[in-house]
Formats: sequence, C-alpha cells, structure tokens
Amino acid sequence: MLKAVVFDDEYIVIEALRTLIDWTGLEVELVGTAGDGITALEVFRQQRPDIVLTDIRMPGMDGLQLIQEIMREAEDTCCIVFSGFNEFEYVKQAIQLGVIDYLEKPITDESVERSLHKAVSRIASQRETMEIRRKWEESQRELQEKALLDGQALDDGHTPKSSAVERARSYIVLHVNRDLSLQEVADHVGMNAAYLSVLFKEETGETYIKFLTRYRMELAKMLLRKGLKVNEVSERVGYHTYRHFSEVFKKFTGTTPGQFRDLT
Repeated sequence: MLKAVVFDDEYIVIEALRTLIDWTGLEVELVGTAGDGITALEVFRQQRPDIVLTDIRMPGMDGLQLIQEIMREAEDTCCIVFSGFNEFEYVKQAIQLGVIDYLEKPITDESVERSLHKAVSRIASQRETMEIRRKWEESQRELQEKALLDGQALDDGHTPKSSAVERARSYIVLHVNRDLSLQEVADHVGMNAAYLSVLFKEETGETYIKFLTRYRMELAKMLLRKGLKVNEVSERVGYHTYRHFSEVFKKFTGTTPGQFRDLT
C-alpha cells in the first residue's frame, strides 16, 4: 500500500481530508500530518511517503521550500499542492519544482481524490518502468556472463586475432539494443570490416550476423519469460519494428514472440 502525508496549517483541512477521502479504496495509507513546514519536513523524513499533499502557505517553512527539500531528498515523491486565490506565482514555482497537481482552495474531496488517482497512476507507471529496467539489466547481465564464458577459449589463445574477435563480441553484447552494423563493430576494434567478417567466422565458427541474431534472440527469450511486452522486448534487442522482430524470432524459435511468452 502506498503512503501519503497531509500538511496544512488549517487543522480543519487536515481532519476533513482524513475523514472524507476514501484512502483504503485508493490503496493509500495516510501515515502523517503536520501544521507547519518544519514539522512537515520531520514527518516526511520519518515516514518517507510516496505522496505529499501540502498547502503552499505554512508557518516555519512554506510549501515551496518544503517541496524543494523533498525533491532534493526523494525526487520520485508525488507532490500535490493547495493554493489560495491569486497565488498563481506560487503555483508556477511549484510546477517548476515538479509537483504533479495543484488545487485551488477551498478544496473538495472530489478534487483531492482525482489528484490522488493521478498520483497513484504515476507511481504505478514509474514502478513498472523500474521493474522493466531491472529485468532488462538482469537478463543482459546473464547473457553477458554467458557470452564471456563462451569466449574464454578465444581469450585463452591470447592471439591478436582472437583478441579482436573477443572485443567485437563484447561490443555487440554491450550495444545489442542498437542497429549494429558490421562496419561499426569493425571500426571499434580498428579492423577492416571484410577482414573482421572472415576472422569472426574463423575464430567462432559462425558469421557476425549469426552471432548477433542468436544473441538478440536469446536475450529476447529471457525478457519474454520475465513478462515484458513484445514491443518492449523488440526495442531492447535492437529491432525497431515489431514485424521484423516477429519474423526473425519465429524463424529462430518456430513460434511468434507472443506465443512464446504465453507458453512460458
């Protein structure tokens, strides 16, 4: 459950929000309140909430200073501000600080709940993005380790040829999400593209394009098993159109990406 705090120097506003907002229905827990900026910052630091609802005008430290501190310490926090009539300059500054919504007083429970829905949706989206990134990095790391192990026989030879091919393989692994050309890889290792192509096949037993495709497909299978969407996987393994990715994947595995994900 997400955590929220309410900061306002009007006690009646805090109590109204405490009692009138359907916190449970929003899957949000109200974990703290404060009536001045100094106490508000202390509550924030103690509770580390996901959502902050605050008035702009408060004693001790105003809402803008408070938001500035909050964003400095936890930039992913969703802040919603309350403002009085003719406080547009304050609102402008609050938006520049990164608040997700502002409400003009007198606020209503409906307007607050709309803003809370917006905050909940944004947090869910942020967490989904973070989870996708985590899965991507995990899969990338696993395949990098496998590629390095596969390349140990080359590295053990310590010949200039094997060293160049291993550098090429490492470059492919680290830039798999790009539209990698043989020329780009050859430039990286300081070698003629045609010669690298011959050398790659000689040292690894497979062509440059076969290695690149196989690596991309193995990574794609890992990401699909982890539940990523097909279009996300396509982008992350270097295919920028779904159709091309799907054709290559089906040729490599015998199934479409969607079928593969459903089966696993």
